[in-house]
Amino acid sequence: RSSPTSALPFPNKMRARNENDDISMHAIVGTHCVLLGFDVKGYESNGPSTDLSVLMSEMALRSDDNRYDMTKKAASSNIKSKNTSTVVFSGFAVERLDPLKKQNVSLNFDGRPIQKFHFGDYTAVPGMQYEYTVRRMTKAQSSVASTSKFVAYGSSVTVKITTEDPTEGVHGIYFNRGVAGSKAYSDKFHQFSKYHRVNKFGIPRWKSIINPRSIPDPDKSQEALTWLSRGLEEALLQFISQASGSDYRLLATVYEFTHEETIRAFASAVERGVDVKIIRHCKGTHRARVKRNDIVKDENGKVVKDWEPDGPTAAAKKAIDEVGFTSLKDAHTWHHETFIERHYSAGIMHNKFIVLVRKGKPLQVWTGSTNPTDSGIYGQSNVGHIVRSDQVASQYVEYWKHLSRDLPGRKHPSKTNDGGGSENEDNDPMDDFNERQQPDIEGQVKSPSIKVIFSPRKTIDMLQWYADRMGDAKSSVHYTAAFGIAQPIAQILKGENPSKPEADEGLRRSPRIARRCKKNEATSDSLLRYVLMDNKPSEHSSEKSRASAEKKGKEWVDYYDFKENKSNRIAYGAILTDDDDGAHDHGESLTGLTTFVDYIHTKYMIVDALTDNPLVITGSANFSAASTDKNDENSLVIQGDTRVADVYLTEFMRLFDHFYSRDRFLELGKRSSGKSGRVWDEVVMDESWLQPYFDPSTQVYRERLFFR
Repeated sequence: RSSPTSALPFPNKMRARNENDDISMHAIVGTHCVLLGFDVKGYESNGPSTDLSVLMSEMALRSDDNRYDMTKKAASSNIKSKNTSTVVFSGFAVERLDPLKKQNVSLNFDGRPIQKFHFGDYTAVPGMQYEYTVRRMTKAQSSVASTSKFVAYGSSVTVKITTEDPTEGVHGIYFNRGVAGSKAYSDKFHQFSKYHRVNKFGIPRWKSIINPRSIPDPDKSQEALTWLSRGLEEALLQFISQASGSDYRLLATVYEFTHEETIRAFASAVERGVDVKIIRHCKGTHRARVKRNDIVKDENGKVVKDWEPDGPTAAAKKAIDEVGFTSLKDAHTWHHETFIERHYSAGIMHNKFIVLVRKGKPLQVWTGSTNPTDSGIYGQSNVGHIVRSDQVASQYVEYWKHLSRDLPGRKHPSKTNDGGGSENEDNDPMDDFNERQQPDIEGQVKSPSIKVIFSPRKTIDMLQWYADRMGDAKSSVHYTAAFGIAQPIAQILKGENPSKPEADEGLRRSPRIARRCKKNEATSDSLLRYVLMDNKPSEHSSEKSRASAEKKGKEWVDYYDFKENKSNRIAYGAILTDDDDGAHDHGESLTGLTTFVDYIHTKYMIVDALTDNPLVITGSANFSAASTDKNDENSLVIQGDTRVADVYLTEFMRLFDHFYSRDRFLELGKRSSGKSGRVWDEVVMDESWLQPYFDPSTQVYRERLFFR
C-alpha cells in the first residue's frame, strides 16, 4: 500500500473501526468515497417485518452529494429494545472533521437523522485526512425545537482515516461521476435543460437533456464537464502527458475514439517527438454501389461494392482528421505513421489501453472500461485503472505488438495444426498467442497477485471461471453488467431459491453448476450478491430470448429467474423525471451524450470485498461469451489487494445506492394509485424504522452485518 509523502497524525488505512458500549462504526475508504457502516447494541427483532417492498415506501433516496434522504417506515413496530431508556432512537448523527479547515461539518441533510445502517460520504477528496464521529439522535424537546427538530445524544464513536491517493502506489483508480441523472447535476445546471426527441431501441421519446457541451456559458460548460468527469479525464490526460519527449513511446488501442481533449493530447505528444502508435477498431461492410437509383455493375456484369465503415470506425476517422498541426512533418506523422487499423478481429477491437514506455522499458499501463468519448468520460459510469508495474506493462506491450500485425482473432477451422501453433509463432492468430502468454486460470489464484487475461481465447472457459469465483463467494459479490448477464453467471445468481423450489424441478445442470448452487444454498444466510445493471430487461425481450433458447434445446436464465433470490440485491439505471418527482423543482436529466448505454458501462466484479483476500476482476471485457472468445479485450485479475478492493467497493456502493433508491421509488409508484405512498424527506418518528435491519429474513439485515 502507498503511504503519504509526509508523516501524518492520521493512519493511512483503507479500513478503520471503533465502538463503545452503545454503537460502532466501520469506515471503508476509497478515493472520493468513504463508506460508513453502523451498528447499535441492545436491539433485536420481536417478529418478522412487513414485506421489504412495503417497508421501502419511504427510502433513502440520496443524490451524489448526500442530499434528499427519505427513510424507511413500517406499518407497525416489532422491534424490541433491551435498553431501559425511554429515549426514542431516531437515527444517526454523523460529523466529519476537516483537518485543513479545523471544523466539524454535519453530514445529516437539514439536521435530520440518518435512518439506515450504512452511509456514504461522497464528497471526500483523495489523499486527505478525515475524522468521522457518529452519535445517536432523538427528537428534540419542545424547548429547543425551534432550532432543531432532532438532537444528538449518548456517547460518540470516532474513526480517523486517510483517503486513498490514486497518484501513489501500484494502482491508480479513477471513476467518473457516472450519475449525470442526479438531483445534484439538475440543481446545478437546470437552467440549461432542453427537451430533445430521443430515439432509443426504436421508441421515440421527449427527454430533458443537459448537454455540458451545449451550455452557452464557457465557464459553466467547463464546470459541468469537470463535475461529470470527477478526475477521470484529468487522469487520462495526465497519463498521456508523462511522455515528454523522444525517449518515450505511447502504445495505445482504442475502440470508440472521439473525445476531443484525448485526441488533442495524443497529437501534442506527437509534436513533442513522442513515438505514438494507436491501434484502432476498423470494421465495416461492403454494400452495392448505387447511382441514380440503379445498382452499379462492372463490365462483366458483377455488382460493384464499396466498403462502408461502421459507426465507431467512421466517427473516429472524422475526429482524427479534424486535428490540425503547425508543422507539416507532424501532420504527416499523425496521419500516416500513428494509426494502425485493426480489420481482422474475430469480433470487435474492444480494447482501450495505453502503455507508457521509456527508453524501451515498459513502465505503466492505463486500462479499464473508458472509451475516450464524451459519453465515456462525462456520461455513463466508467473507470480508468493505472497499473504502475513494469511486469504488467510488459505483458501489454507483447500483446500490443502481436495485435498490431492485424492477425486473425481466431484460427480458421481448416487450418488446424496438431502442434498447437504455426511454425512461425509471430503469425499465430490472437487466440493462440493469448493462451500461450497466459493459459486459462484454473482454481484459486495465488495471493497477492495480478494476472492479465487477453482475448480472444479458444473457448469461454475463462467466463466459466469468473462464474465459479462468484459461486465460491463466502460473504459478498459486487458485479456490474452493462450488456446483460451471460448464462454461466446467471446460473450462479439463480442458485437454489428456497421460496420457489418448484422452479428448479427438471432443471438440467452440469455437476459444476450443481456444486456451486449447493454452496450458495449453504451460505445463503449471510451471502449478499449485489448486481448493478445498465437497465431493467423487458419481459418481452426475456420471453424472446427464452423461446429462442428452447428451440435450440438450451436452458435460458435471466433477471426474471434470479431476481427473487434473497441473496441477490439488484439495481439498474434510472432517473426521476418531473412526473416522478413532484416534491422538488427539477426532474433529473441525462447529458444526451450517449444513445445506447446511459448509466453503467463498467465491467468489474469484486468477490468477498471486505475479507483479507478479496478478488477484483476489471478491464474492457464484459463478462460475456463474445468478450471471451471473439473480441480483442483485456482484463486484470487482482487477488488479495484490499486497497484495490476498497476503492472499487466504495464506488460500487455509491452508484448502487443511488440507483437502487430510484428503482424502488419508481416501482412503488407503479403499484400505488397515486403519490401518497411516496413521501420525501419525512422522518419516521418511532423506532419502527429499525425493524427490517434486525429481522434475519431481510436483505438489509445481512447488509447491516456485512458493513458493521
